[in-house]
Amino acid sequence: MSLWHIAWSYLWNRKLTTVLTILSVGLAVGLISSVLTLRAETQKRFEEEGQAFDMVVGAGSGSPLQLVLSSVYFMDNPIGNVSYKAYEALKADTEYVTGAYPIGMGDSYRGFRIVGTTRSLMNHAWEHPITGAKKSPFVLADGEYFSKPMEAVVGYAAAMNAGLKVGSTFVGNHGMIELPEQLRRAAHDHSDMPYTVVGILEPSNSPFDRAIYCTLDSVWQAHGDHAHEEGEEGHDDHAHDDHAHDDHDHAHDHAHHDHGHDHHDHDHEHTEDCDHEAAAVDNFKAAPDAEVTAVLLQFDSPAYRLQYRERMEELGNFNWQGAVPIDEIAKLFEKFLQPAKAMMMAVGYLVVVISALSILIGLYLSILQRKRDLAIMRALGASSYEIFGAVIIEAFLVTVLGIISGWFIGQTITAMVGVVLAREYGLVITPFGITFEEINAFCTVGLVGLLAGILPAWQAYNTDVAHDLADR
Repeated sequence: MSLWHIAWSYLWNRKLTTVLTILSVGLAVGLISSVLTLRAETQKRFEEEGQAFDMVVGAGSGSPLQLVLSSVYFMDNPIGNVSYKAYEALKADTEYVTGAYPIGMGDSYRGFRIVGTTRSLMNHAWEHPITGAKKSPFVLADGEYFSKPMEAVVGYAAAMNAGLKVGSTFVGNHGMIELPEQLRRAAHDHSDMPYTVVGILEPSNSPFDRAIYCTLDSVWQAHGDHAHEEGEEGHDDHAHDDHAHDDHDHAHDHAHHDHGHDHHDHDHEHTEDCDHEAAAVDNFKAAPDAEVTAVLLQFDSPAYRLQYRERMEELGNFNWQGAVPIDEIAKLFEKFLQPAKAMMMAVGYLVVVISALSILIGLYLSILQRKRDLAIMRALGASSYEIFGAVIIEAFLVTVLGIISGWFIGQTITAMVGVVLAREYGLVITPFGITFEEINAFCTVGLVGLLAGILPAWQAYNTDVAHDLADR
């Protein structure tokens, strides 16, 4: 009979104690595993979406981090407004800027932000900095893009949770809190300006799934702002008539293009059509006092992120600030989330130490209870080293089973938290993976478990055969 079989037999004979010890180790490992996985996955998702835009420009007052969280991730309240003329100055800076997308926020529908923007944002795409994979969160699944005020294109998650589909109408609510009808009417009644859903976006597993997009005119009109100068309404109607049919064709073509079935020449033509179509929709003249919440910028080169703040000073004095999303997210994780991770890890390792003590106590008491069995093994020819090894194997088996069960516990916790993160923030977490940090943590736990088995093994090693055989 091998030492492994002997060790397993002893563990099996005291099932309850063994299960409780494995569970104590598993809970500790589960805490460590879930903390490490959630931290790694959330950081990965934040950084991926942080690459969507090179810079966010917003009001000069307030935190750059809040500006990024509110404008890119839709997770915080806007810090204020910036002049529409500031957007025009940024858009005109073609030496550096390849894409400038204004956004206007303030209203919501059932907790999902209504984001006023330009039609050109729907054509925006970017490449992953490492994999090079192209990502565009604004691909149509059904319908067409907005082309005139009070038309809305709805992100996938917002559509599913709010029960919206092409042809649906809804009324925006001022702010992010869904008020009762009486209070809503008393505060900001938008019931005379309903939105009509004209398109639903494909799921992109990003925060952009949790927003409702419309023209800037829609947001301005909903708040009683003078979005246009005289004569603008006629231009909008004309633009819509000229391009309504093109929008439908564009939705169909864009879906095929995204699946990679078109040739390069067709892609080039398609991109040009999209740009012309967006330019026609976006070609309006705002009032002199018009404002936007923020402007999302894409540069000709990511290297411009470091120097464009100085460039902004040359463009004009608009009481604005520029924030680089990827930099602000790095600061968020380093300054705020890293200490929280360290604290949770400390708690996890403290539980590991307690679990190790339970392994030590359980094995030590087991040795005392089977002293006579060990003495018989010695009398039948087992060496002290074999007895020592058998006890160490017991500690090893308990620890390994605890690590395995703990990993499943941790990943189950991660999956449940991931559901909440996806529903509330559009951050999709991938559970049941393993990171290098987790492997290091598991090795540490395994080492602690083996160390916990040394004292009981040493006690078994020093068995007094004659005394224990005579003891009844």
